Amino acid sequence: MKTWIHIILGVILLPNVFAQKQVTLDSFRHLDNSFWSGNLMYINYSDGKEIHINATLEIILTEDGIVQKMAYPDEPNANYTSDIPFKDNGRFFGDEEVIETKLINNQIVELTTYYKGMDNNKKADIYKTYLFGDTRLTITIVVVYKKTKQKMVRNRYTFTKK
Repeated sequence: MKTWIHIILGVILLPNVFAQKQVTLDSFRHLDNSFWSGNLMYINYSDGKEIHINATLEIILTEDGIVQKMAYPDEPNANYTSDIPFKDNGRFFGDEEVIETKLINNQIVELTTYYKGMDNNKKADIYKTYLFGDTRLTITIVVVYKKTKQKMVRNRYTFTKK
């Protein structure tokens, strides 16, 4: 009897334990044509202090990915648009490797990506964690420097749906 209980519990809990390593358009349908307002926190390279600036975001779904229109009301020259396709059957979110996707409480899509890059003129492993909810959205970038293994939050966007 105990064996059957363990098997049943395993079948029920297993999908929540193992996260997927790919992203699909269906996970983002609730974000199509959505508008967000919030701020960007980043660590200033020159003095290491946190800087906060206002930001807005518009998300549009395409046939194979997402278009993000980021705007900074106080710094309009920094505005940009990113076309982020899902590549290699969803294993890549743009040029970032998807290392984990999961659904939290049946409400929030958590997507974690990885890529090798440079930060402050140093080689680094860069991890982005996207939390897409119905009314809240965050994007956190964590940098791990290759030589020292020092880990830091480089920046974080925090948005509320308009």
